[in-house]
Amino acid sequence: MKNKILILVVLSLLSNKIISQTSEIVNPKGKWFFGAEIGLNSITSVHSSRTTSIQGGFLTEYYFAKNWSVNGRIKYFETGVINKNNLANGFFEGAVISVPLNIIWKYRIVNNFSGNLNLGISLNQEIESNYYYPPNEKTDYSKFYGSFNPGIGFNYFISKNTAVYMSYEVYVLGNDRDDADWLQIVPNSPNNNLFNIGIKHNFKK
Repeated sequence: MKNKILILVVLSLLSNKIISQTSEIVNPKGKWFFGAEIGLNSITSVHSSRTTSIQGGFLTEYYFAKNWSVNGRIKYFETGVINKNNLANGFFEGAVISVPLNIIWKYRIVNNFSGNLNLGISLNQEIESNYYYPPNEKTDYSKFYGSFNPGIGFNYFISKNTAVYMSYEVYVLGNDRDDADWLQIVPNSPNNNLFNIGIKHNFKK
């Protein structure tokens, strides 16, 4: 069922692309775009049987130059992490409302099809928090935390005011979920890899 939903979204985006292509090179400088995205969420900080789920969200993006933009999104996705600090391998499962904030550099590949690199942070608020830790193990970790959020993707303008896009991004280096000593360099945090497909539109004529 999940894969069918993604296939329908992809087909919808492709049909828009075929019907509404523009040959003019689009310069989106000074425009606001609003959109929505859906995709797959891979939880890389847990064991393989719990890794994949559907995720989605909404986007707003402003182009302050032809090839540079900033965007903010509101996303929902599941997360989790294995507690590596005990022999019982306890684990955490949860879900977050995430607000990624990114700066994006786009480079034209051909016509209105471009690649992009993005870098930013994500502010995350847990809305589900389930700890399956051994007795007496700490579980009162903060439900609000930040993550490092880099990514790559592709963008295609099908008209002056509408674009479809795909992206791959990671959410790493969040809040630590075990009591390892202070010498631990990389936190044992919830880490996610997300694949997104989406559409965005500028509503101002």
